[in-house]
Amino acid sequence: MMIDMPTMLVTSASMAVDAMTVNATNGLEEKDIRVPKMLLISFLFGLFQLGMPVIAYFIGHSFQSYVEPYIPWIGFGLLSFLGLKSLFDWIKEFRARKKGGQETQEEKKIGVGKMFVEAIATSIDALCIGFAYLYLPIGDAMLFFGIIGIVTFVFSFLSIFFSKYLARFLQSWAGLIASIVFFAVGLKILLEGLLG
Repeated sequence: MMIDMPTMLVTSASMAVDAMTVNATNGLEEKDIRVPKMLLISFLFGLFQLGMPVIAYFIGHSFQSYVEPYIPWIGFGLLSFLGLKSLFDWIKEFRARKKGGQETQEEKKIGVGKMFVEAIATSIDALCIGFAYLYLPIGDAMLFFGIIGIVTFVFSFLSIFFSKYLARFLQSWAGLIASIVFFAVGLKILLEGLLG
């Protein structure tokens, strides 16, 4: 079974939402951030978003013969988990904004350590993607994970660059949009597995 390009792109964009939100905040924190640093941060975020599903895919691939009949359910379950997590995070942020509004932030410099921690933290969820797409042949899976990495890189760079404009939208709606996409893609995998 292959995954179609629109699903790849939509899922990749959903996976990049956390990175976009964090990097929009980074852009607001370090207002005079230079392009080489933007590129480095974006590269790290893209690299980890690519690497995590690859690791999970090869771990899961070792046990694929045992879990083959359950793969549609595993994919649906993991993507539903990501959808619920995105939804709960969005609700939590929405309530926090309603209560106290936004705090003004001091100018900060983003160090290499912080870049790595943020890149790892926002890519942990990408492990689920590696397990969710075990049904893909290796070549298709690597292409898909590569697209996730590239989309994350591009979105991260743009979100730092346009942070003043993106931060409000990302904080307001991105979590809800991501949760809807994850649920929809998970349901699609389940139905394709059961019907086809």
